[in-house]
Amino acid sequence: MKLEEMKPREINAVLRECPLAYLVWGALEWHGVHNAIGLDTIKAYNMALDLCRETGGVVLPPVYCGYQTMRPWQGFTHTFEFSRELVTQYAYEYLENLYDEGFRAIVLLMGHYGNKHVEALNAAVDHFVERHANVRVLAMPDYVPASWVNVSGGDHAGKNETSLLMHYRPDLVDLSRLPEGELDPNREGCTANAKEASAEHGAMLARVFVEQATPRVRELLREAMEAQPKEIADGG
Repeated sequence: MKLEEMKPREINAVLRECPLAYLVWGALEWHGVHNAIGLDTIKAYNMALDLCRETGGVVLPPVYCGYQTMRPWQGFTHTFEFSRELVTQYAYEYLENLYDEGFRAIVLLMGHYGNKHVEALNAAVDHFVERHANVRVLAMPDYVPASWVNVSGGDHAGKNETSLLMHYRPDLVDLSRLPEGELDPNREGCTANAKEASAEHGAMLARVFVEQATPRVRELLREAMEAQPKEIADGG
């Protein structure tokens, strides 16, 4: 399931049976004093692994390359900011490499989702699909599938993101480091409800994500397979 750990014959089997790839895109940035700076990417990567167990395919190593992070917004430290041009080009070339490998259904799952960052990644996807009519790409922030059933999952180091990290990697969260009293997002760099986070809430968000995303990804794969020339689809 993890592409970097697979042998060539294993990859070839996936390409024949289920040419689906998950590409997780996140950032390294401030997520409050209570969270690891890789929160965006770590929780999205684990969500992709959960989803891949249901749909088949492979998950690529996650990409830590964020645009519109906490650094230009409020000057927070421990944050790596990359240009829009780099993010777009990097994502586009990643998609082209996946296509060259033989993947025809690609899920670009965004763990970091500032509006401008999402736009930069979508620009790469748009350019890519213009060139390849027989590939299908689903690009979305990781909170989107839950929103299909009115479950709110997007915030910044608040109840939702922190809960997901507590669910997947409790060793990377320490709520006791949050200051007493009401949290000021501008000062703390996290959503004001961060103290409400729990592993149980994170488990619920993770479950809803998989439940809602699985049918959509399976449909994406079906559409991709139907779009292939017959000799390719038949293994010719």
